[in-house]
Amino acid sequence: MSRDCCAEPVAGPVVDARVLRHAWTALGPLRCGDWPAPYSLELRHRRETLSVLDEVLAGLYLAVDADGRLRWLGKAHRDGGIGARLRDHLRHPERARVFTGVFVVAADPFSPPQAIEAAEGRAADAMRLRGRMGTRRWPTVSQAQWLALVTSRPGPRVVPPRLDSDSDSRVVLA
Repeated sequence: MSRDCCAEPVAGPVVDARVLRHAWTALGPLRCGDWPAPYSLELRHRRETLSVLDEVLAGLYLAVDADGRLRWLGKAHRDGGIGARLRDHLRHPERARVFTGVFVVAADPFSPPQAIEAAEGRAADAMRLRGRMGTRRWPTVSQAQWLALVTSRPGPRVVPPRLDSDSDSRVVLA
């Protein structure tokens, strides 16, 4: 009897610059931070990596195997960040064995959760993952839906001060 609870994640394409570019552009204006760098999920580095990724509260992540093949494309938008989401994955023995690295595309933590979810689907489509990685399912979103989600975030309203007509030294806020 096996301790595994799930099937081993199906291998996808090698994570190269093209795949990372698709994940990078899928987040669009919600993206923040640097170009995704590799982080080790090997046992000797796992604790340190997860601690660092606890600081990334929202974004997409690409978990890879020892051959650099994509094993999981996911998103996080929650307390504990991407580190907490990866800990959830690593509780599954079959994932803990296979995931040896991860690339993270950070997003603005104030992004709407639905927009982060839509970005995950956009990345899967750009990488042509649908139907190629077993039973994995990603959200489907049209370009119009994506734009509506991205622009639904309220921006700060900055109103320049204007001078009151009675005195040049007093400022009246709108």
